[in-house]
Amino acid sequence: MVSSLYTAASGMIAEERRLDVVSNNLANVDTPGFKREGITFSDYFYHVGLVPGSSKSFVKEPSAFYNFDAQNAVTFPDRHYFDFTQGPVKETGNPLDVAIDGRGFFAVSTPFGVMFTRAGSFRVGPDGVLRTIGGYEVLGRVTPNSSPEPVVVDSKTPVEITADGWVVQNGNRMFQLDIRDFNGDYNRYLEAFGNGLFRAKDPKNTGTFVATLHLLVGYLETSNTDVVKEMVSLISCMRHYEACQKAIQVTFEDVTAKTVNDVGVVG
Repeated sequence: MVSSLYTAASGMIAEERRLDVVSNNLANVDTPGFKREGITFSDYFYHVGLVPGSSKSFVKEPSAFYNFDAQNAVTFPDRHYFDFTQGPVKETGNPLDVAIDGRGFFAVSTPFGVMFTRAGSFRVGPDGVLRTIGGYEVLGRVTPNSSPEPVVVDSKTPVEITADGWVVQNGNRMFQLDIRDFNGDYNRYLEAFGNGLFRAKDPKNTGTFVATLHLLVGYLETSNTDVVKEMVSLISCMRHYEACQKAIQVTFEDVTAKTVNDVGVVG
């Protein structure tokens, strides 16, 4: 009986975690460049010799002693991950709004170091520095082989960004936007920082500069959250939570009541 309570309670905790993730995805459905988050769960078996993972993950050689008992299982969050697929783009008409067509991230300078984002909504500040909506400095390179530095232009002169990533003023190429890419799955290299920013898990690996790229000028990449799918997940999450809650209620009210009222009665 106690084991079943642990199983049901762990299910409720797991669904609370999933609800937080789904709610955050829905809350950011209109956030430019937002990447939906996901969460996976694993079973943890209390039998000696088993480790988090599947029932086949034995520390020792399997024997009859290690047979899996469903009542001794609980669910726990395994890992968080991000869906880095490109989101839909929408036209804004703003020459400083750009969307990356393909892989890569804009590199920006923050008080916490270099961060990466897919949100390409930029503005030129009074000091001539090209900044994100959050006020972070956008990084660029004077030449493809030079070191990245904040993009600085004349704030009183019109600025445009070309499809190949160059910041142009008075017909002159000033900086090429510092766009970085990582080899393979981004989840291996990046972790969420907040406000649409990601940072490198390994400070020594900040990606490689993408010299040949294609930007959509006058467009913004929107969130890749699918509202319908997230709503389905939300409903599923609530129903699973209610089922686990009902299991606990039945255990306490029915089983415990019968134990006290029936088993304890002297015939």
